[in-house]
Amino acid sequence: MLTLHNLDASTRNMQTLLDELQQYDTLFTRAASLMPDRLGQMGSDSLQMFVNAFGSRRLLMTDHTTSSIFSNSFEVWQCLDDEKVIGRIGNCYSVLDVCRKEYLRMEELRQKAYQAYWHECPPMDYPDAEKAAKALLERYDVRYVLSIHSNVIQMLKHTHGIVCQLNERNKQVLHITQEELDEVGKLLEQNSYNIKSDDMQTPENNLNENEVNE
Repeated sequence: MLTLHNLDASTRNMQTLLDELQQYDTLFTRAASLMPDRLGQMGSDSLQMFVNAFGSRRLLMTDHTTSSIFSNSFEVWQCLDDEKVIGRIGNCYSVLDVCRKEYLRMEELRQKAYQAYWHECPPMDYPDAEKAAKALLERYDVRYVLSIHSNVIQMLKHTHGIVCQLNERNKQVLHITQEELDEVGKLLEQNSYNIKSDDMQTPENNLNENEVNE
């Protein structure tokens, strides 16, 4: 059940990233469509948002502990006792890894283009947001990123959808409800923050104890 909970959490995290990418893509597409002479139609705030979004960066922190245990533990496979379930779980982890790598590849391309733009002239040094956005959109490396951005998102959505289908199928076969998985998540969260008070003694408390002993 821990494995399915981990896959659930991973698919939700990837969905969050995809939703964010889609929002960016809408903004990118709108700005590119107004080049070169109609950028002003977006307004200063939206153009500033476009520049900021293109330069934004998200750090991904991925815990591979559960997937590693699944991949290397014969005991886990014995507990599942279903080759199709094991195969689907393995496929889920593999496909999610492909999604993460493709997401990071896009992030790297975008960051390299933005850093080159920044080093040439930081956006705050332009007289207004329109000129800053236009300078960004005129770059070939930026235009390349924008040209593949939508297609990459669609590919990621399709691939992520396959993972969700495989994961849902495993829940059905194993007769595990979403409520049960959510409960596992709550227990894990409680355990991660359940620190004994004895382990949280402050220096002041220790000092007071020493004074009493003296």
